[in-house]
Amino acid sequence: MCGRYALFDLSKSKIKKKINIIPNYNIVPGSNVLLINNKNELFYLPWSLRFSWSKSFNVINARSETLHQKKIFKNTKRCIFVANGYYEWKKGHNKKTPYYHTFFNKNIYFAGLFNDYGACIVTRMSYSNTMRIHKRQPVLLKYNEFPNWFLGTHNFECKSTKKLKIIEVSTQVNFPSNNKPDNIIGV
Repeated sequence: MCGRYALFDLSKSKIKKKINIIPNYNIVPGSNVLLINNKNELFYLPWSLRFSWSKSFNVINARSETLHQKKIFKNTKRCIFVANGYYEWKKGHNKKTPYYHTFFNKNIYFAGLFNDYGACIVTRMSYSNTMRIHKRQPVLLKYNEFPNWFLGTHNFECKSTKKLKIIEVSTQVNFPSNNKPDNIIGV
């Protein structure tokens, strides 16, 4: 699952169109987030897939294994979330420890779905290096995999996951209002 992420720098992005962003080190569900559509256009929507038939039903993550089976995803379109890294929490005895996952020198792109009301991140089972933190992870896309994702031919493999740097970070990231660069600094 992916419940928080950070986007603070696009200087190393392969996105052709440059856009000014407000750095956010603690993006939470419901926030307006930067997305890419199948025309390589940048746009913003709330991170929470919503539906006209329900004000209270929201989806922030969609399992890749059931995308084609769930009727709620039938009328969605594909998109890509742009990030510098994401957070996962490792469950321990009476506490959860946050970890920041990043490539350091480049942006991370998550497979996503969207409709007129919002967007969600597509997840998959974690690989061995991320499994020790959490059993699920976002479907990570390389820039050259964007066309396959938009065409529906991507196989949900994320071989680049093996190159992720995983850093234990402060529990200050647990507070949605804490939007500071310190969130991504190791403890």
